[in-house]
Amino acid sequence: MDNANLQEICERYGKLYSGAVADMLDKKGFRDQILPYYITPFTKADRVCGIAFTGQGYPAASTEDNDTNERLGMLDSITPHTVSIWACGGHLESAHWGEIMSTAARERGCLGAVVDGGVRDVPYIDEMKYPVFARFKSAASSIGRWNIRHWQVPVRIGTTVIHPGDFVFADTDGVVVVPKAMIEEVLVDAEDVFVREGGMRRELRQGLSMVEAHKKYGAF
Repeated sequence: MDNANLQEICERYGKLYSGAVADMLDKKGFRDQILPYYITPFTKADRVCGIAFTGQGYPAASTEDNDTNERLGMLDSITPHTVSIWACGGHLESAHWGEIMSTAARERGCLGAVVDGGVRDVPYIDEMKYPVFARFKSAASSIGRWNIRHWQVPVRIGTTVIHPGDFVFADTDGVVVVPKAMIEEVLVDAEDVFVREGGMRRELRQGLSMVEAHKKYGAF
């Protein structure tokens, strides 16, 4: 998928909401595509969607550990129209994402971050209007506590396995991952639901009964 197509896909998904996307995946039998409830927006910018740029890190073995070279290599590998999504190996003792990483990632075309771990520098990230979803906030640096080890590899967060090239959709209701092979199929179906639901909403406000609305528009 070239950059023009990626931009169009992101723009179309961006008009939807996570529930519609998640429902389409459920109906197709993909019921483990929603990340755990505790991964929520910690920034005022609370919506993002794009192609998954995956990362994996683990707790450091020693306070002398330093993953700077890996971090620099990872940041320089980021491509446009992506969302940086990180599995942190269960580490809870530091921030895994912050303002400098947000700045570097954004300059590479990354649209936001989803981190199964900590974020810091939130006021500065807010000034950038950059969306970051995380598990918690922490002032602690990850250096000597946690190491970046791999990127653009399959990662697991909760019960969801995320592959490079999958599609990430995140808003205030949650984070949904669409498998790469289903990105356009799920998009078209979710757009249909979005339109039908809009019609249902309008008619309910005009007095149509729920029974009649269900007959006309179907279940959601």
